[in-house]
Amino acid sequence: MQHLPSGDLERLMLVGNGGFGNVYRGRSRQLRMNVALKVVKEGCSSNLEKLMKALMKERDVMQKASNPYVLCLLGVYKKEEGSLVEHGLVMEYMPYSLRTLFDDIPDVPWALRAQILNHVVLGMNYLHSLDPPIIHRDLKPSNVLLNIHLDVKITDFGLSKIVGATSSNAPSFAGTVSYMPPEALKDINYQLSKSYDVYSFGILVWTVLSGEEPYKGIIPEVIMRCVPDGQRPTLSVLDKYNDVRMVPKAKELMVRCWDDNADNRPSFHDCSECTSMMYEDYQKEVTSAVRSVQDYLTNTGSSEQQAEPDLGDISRDMVAFLEESQQLDLKAAEEDPKHPTALETVGDTNKNEEGMSSPGDFWDRLVEVVKDSGGYKKITGQLNNEGVLSEDDQQKLNSSQNAKDFSDAAKVFGEKLTKKPEHLVPVFKAIFKL
Repeated sequence: MQHLPSGDLERLMLVGNGGFGNVYRGRSRQLRMNVALKVVKEGCSSNLEKLMKALMKERDVMQKASNPYVLCLLGVYKKEEGSLVEHGLVMEYMPYSLRTLFDDIPDVPWALRAQILNHVVLGMNYLHSLDPPIIHRDLKPSNVLLNIHLDVKITDFGLSKIVGATSSNAPSFAGTVSYMPPEALKDINYQLSKSYDVYSFGILVWTVLSGEEPYKGIIPEVIMRCVPDGQRPTLSVLDKYNDVRMVPKAKELMVRCWDDNADNRPSFHDCSECTSMMYEDYQKEVTSAVRSVQDYLTNTGSSEQQAEPDLGDISRDMVAFLEESQQLDLKAAEEDPKHPTALETVGDTNKNEEGMSSPGDFWDRLVEVVKDSGGYKKITGQLNNEGVLSEDDQQKLNSSQNAKDFSDAAKVFGEKLTKKPEHLVPVFKAIFKL
């Protein structure tokens, strides 16, 4: 497990809090990437020992649960400032949750909904397949995170239990009431089982199909009384979607998952057969569905969790580059008034006689930071709005979805920097607020 040094994390911004402490998003200098930090502060709680044990337990669960659809634990963090000590878990930063997706997107494409359900099932099937299995105990939309490519990452293992890993058999009433199964609500001696998570998934399916929260406006005490009596989220709100390809199968799976009898619920392995079929039915439409949602989120700046793409490092590099280019230009002007400006020599990656970095070196740094942050979507949109990019340029940039083909986007930027530096510098200044 990697231990990040004190002071490694910068530009921390609070994105959530709870009884355990706070969750921040920020950037790790050592990892050179955006991260989420979940911290417990010593001296801030009378229940510190319990909170620290919970944090370390979550660390152990996340270390054990390594899967593409489970949030990755990158390291642990400790920061000391006088008598105040912070302990934290450093994780991948995810800009969206399933809850914020439905809050921000008026009509989430069905192809994306099919992919999300399949990803959740694959992640949960992995957790339940471990030896011993991990039971999540709090599967709900806010704990289903999405990265910039809208792939699912299951998170928040603060309530999770590794079956058989503790000596205590005492039941624990914990979780989100709307997603808790009836047996956990009515039996004080309830013994945790995998069917708990399957029930939660059934309610999650209803949320994904309807786009709404279950039992909205109903107080928890009423839910705790009515769910054991057989009441569930209303099915009538889904009737208008009966002609949508995946909905009938999804509804059937949903009802099986929230069955009152835990023994009748399917396993996540069984669920995966259904969700895989649903996903395959939409597979050809997934790429365009993801892109349409990405474009909508980028253009509207939606989601509190999304915020702005992290351009802080780019801003500092841009300042350094502009200062550096001015020095190069002044020196060149003294020697040769017709000498091209630094911006016009952006493709040159060599050092000058003074050992000063060339614009090409800056460009390499800029591409790295933009690639890490996903912020190039914002940049290309702004350049397109300013008329700097042609239609063909925009298509090339939009096709660059990951680090592998990001070099294609870099070439387009490089060409524009070379050909139209006088257009690009003001645009970059506006984007980076310089």
